[in-house]
Amino acid sequence: MKTLSSPAFQDCEACRHRESSDICEIVPSSDESSGLVKRRAMYQPGQHIFYEGHVALGLYILCQGRVKLTRLNRKGQQRLVGILGSGQLLEKQAFQEQPIHQVTCEALEPSHVCLLDRTSFLDFLKDHGEAAVKLIQVLSKEMTEVVSAADQFAFTPARERLARLLVELSERFGQEGEKGTRIILKLKREDLAQMIAVTVETVVRLLHDFQEAELITVQGRDLTLLNVDRLTIIASASSSS
Repeated sequence: MKTLSSPAFQDCEACRHRESSDICEIVPSSDESSGLVKRRAMYQPGQHIFYEGHVALGLYILCQGRVKLTRLNRKGQQRLVGILGSGQLLEKQAFQEQPIHQVTCEALEPSHVCLLDRTSFLDFLKDHGEAAVKLIQVLSKEMTEVVSAADQFAFTPARERLARLLVELSERFGQEGEKGTRIILKLKREDLAQMIAVTVETVVRLLHDFQEAELITVQGRDLTLLNVDRLTIIASASSSS
């Protein structure tokens, strides 16, 4: 395995996220005979890893950190479509015949990314049928979850969408404190609005309403959930009625 790495990077064998990552289970950590070419890079908050519409050079794996994925809609407006954490596959476009990025990826915090060269990875899959089968299972699972989430999202009131988003963010990126669960991501109001497909004004109003109801506290970009159970009830109001 040819590896072009930064001194700040840990080897795959020492990565604490490897065992919990479905995609990393498929990729050999140190087998020199695999022929895989890895390129590693570190990104600071605000730096872009790749851009929508550009050619995808390979398979991007987030070794450590957090990133956001955005996409332009038909009106040319940028919409936040996801936030990913350590050990996740950033995009699947490397497997397309014409691999073009469908989203833009930006670091939210210091992030380490491993890029597996497309040609060497496809050659590896041809020679390792078991790995190819596992990869298909991983990609199918992720796609099912995305479709399911999209189906649940349709026609849901904005209040429920925001409550659901806050609960999900607290589960994935929450830190327990004396007053509640603090979401450690520094998300802008625009980010929240893009994720639930509403205006920034709607998000500001709903955050104010939740704060007045003592469900959350808001200090700049810091969000703390005071009553997760109540927010969960709000988030599922449509499905329970």
